[in-house]
Amino acid sequence: MNALKTFVVVMASAIAIPSMADKHDKVTLLEAPVKVADVSGIDGFIGQRIDLNRNVYLKDFPIDKYVDFVVDRQHTSWDWTRAEQHGKWIESAYLSAIQGKDKQLYEKVKKELYRIIASQEPNGYLGATAKSYRSAKRPIRGMDPYELYFVFHAFETVYEETGDKKALTSVERLADYFLNNFGPGKNEFWPSKTLCAPENKHKVLTGTSDFAGHSVHYGWEGTLLCDPIARLYELTGKKKYLDWSKWVVSNIDRWSGWDAFSRLDSVADGTLGVDKLQPYVHSHTFHMNFMGFLRLYRITGDQTLLRKVEGAWNDIAKRQMYITGGVSVAEHYEHDYIKPLRGNIVETCATMSWMQLTQMLLQLTGNTKYADAMERLMINHVFAAQDALTGTCRYHTAPNGEKPEGYFHGPDCCTASGHRIISLLPTFFYAEKGNKFFVNQYVDAHYDGKDFQFSVAGNYPDGDVLTLSILKGADKELNLRIPAWCANPSILLNGEQLSGVRAGAYYTVNRSWKKGDKLTISFPMEERWIERANHSDCKQYMLPGGEIMYDVKPTQLIPYAFLRGPVVYCVDMVWNPQLHNDDCNIEKDIRVDVSQKPVAIKKVDASMMTECFKAKGYYKGIPVELVLTPFANIGQWWRNGETKPQKNADAFTYGIWVYPKK
Repeated sequence: MNALKTFVVVMASAIAIPSMADKHDKVTLLEAPVKVADVSGIDGFIGQRIDLNRNVYLKDFPIDKYVDFVVDRQHTSWDWTRAEQHGKWIESAYLSAIQGKDKQLYEKVKKELYRIIASQEPNGYLGATAKSYRSAKRPIRGMDPYELYFVFHAFETVYEETGDKKALTSVERLADYFLNNFGPGKNEFWPSKTLCAPENKHKVLTGTSDFAGHSVHYGWEGTLLCDPIARLYELTGKKKYLDWSKWVVSNIDRWSGWDAFSRLDSVADGTLGVDKLQPYVHSHTFHMNFMGFLRLYRITGDQTLLRKVEGAWNDIAKRQMYITGGVSVAEHYEHDYIKPLRGNIVETCATMSWMQLTQMLLQLTGNTKYADAMERLMINHVFAAQDALTGTCRYHTAPNGEKPEGYFHGPDCCTASGHRIISLLPTFFYAEKGNKFFVNQYVDAHYDGKDFQFSVAGNYPDGDVLTLSILKGADKELNLRIPAWCANPSILLNGEQLSGVRAGAYYTVNRSWKKGDKLTISFPMEERWIERANHSDCKQYMLPGGEIMYDVKPTQLIPYAFLRGPVVYCVDMVWNPQLHNDDCNIEKDIRVDVSQKPVAIKKVDASMMTECFKAKGYYKGIPVELVLTPFANIGQWWRNGETKPQKNADAFTYGIWVYPKK
């Protein structure tokens, strides 16, 4: 048996840790994710980009340097970017190595994991902050909870996926460090160094906190630990972790000074926007806390927690979600429908946590609207943020913007979040519950379960006809997500038409599946121009701490975007050299004739996710043909056969939203 086959066998036997959540939770998941090791052969555009993430970005990343930084433990400054690399990389590399059967990466990440564990202090501390900085009154640095959130989840994922008890022991010791230093009668997560309740009531904060990150986040950067520590309760059944997580959540109102947790009920009622919970609502931080609320709902059965999160999700999806599925305006949520087209828009950290939050809601409710939202985000914005050459991810990926400069920065929070969400993607494709099996994302891949196996082919979303071929049969209720955007879906089973297929729900086929059975799934894709709803120009201003905010500027000019099914297209100057102005101002200089349907053309490059189009347009009033390419492909910032622009240049512009010719 060769080394790779041996590795695959070892991993298959190691990934046999039964889920402990059902044992300790009052609410069981309606859909449980399949093991990442059981998803293989990911192909097509998404498979290529997942391979880029694993084989180039993760393998080339200088993780030794960042593990050295943690092991040396001399950090005292506010900067968090160096101390959050190791947690995200450990989780990403483990998931990618297991899914891709990559022995080399697996051995590398295991070595780094054990280096980190070996550096753990006797009291359990595992962050980067210097011992000389810490004391009983100041046991952590302000950004420790945020940085260590990802260490918690990384170690817990390692234990769940491999059964490595060293990881579990280490993460318990880390949790105990927080339990010993924070709790009733101990330190608390106050966002201000001077204001506590009741003096903090409705106070507008700036600056930083000793224990809870940025003060302008009003304590939520400390409370986000409710999620991984509640997860530790699910793994161990130790009630102290549940009690601590509940204590954290019960104090959010006091610590924030704005009753932000309780007022989520008003968001759920539809009487309050999530942006009005406090003076500044940081998208990524709120998502991480929301995941903690959902985990506590699973454990306790407290329906009010689910209601709060569902209400917030609905409000965000209705008002603050972009056409690509991305969220966040300059890292926060704005009022009304303010969503600027340019600037620091759709933060990659927020993309990561929004997708995870949406997946958790899907697992708990079985509502396919969540899988639809994940599909839109996965096939549009996730890979638009990824540089097509090195795999690094942008901090922000605005619908209309410039490149390549945005792809080269860090390493920082968003470069790390980008590789983490790409590594997590295979865990979102399929789910199961007893004899029920769910296909949520249609990516060319194989499912290799012990009793049930199949393959998906069709190169979706380039192709709109897919085949699901059974490779190993079993008695299964197979639930196929039918996207809400599709007006005329259809399914054939072994050539016979099935009835009752409708959009926006699962279609269920319950039978004794046999090897060779084939489902032919058709999702005809409508091509259309979409007028931007609730459009406004935006005027930027800043809070005292430098946070970017926006007000509305009236405008009579409304832009349009072109879609094919769920795929969002853009005008990308890389693929429009005929204009002889690579960095043209798309909003001012380009106009399109939206009365005419663009004509489908062959892919202008083999790397394109889907077919391309030509639209009738105008450049500074002169008629031109505009090439429309998938927004997911904006990560190519050079022209084939030409010298690549400098990495810090704004050499090319792109835009989803273009204005119509009057």
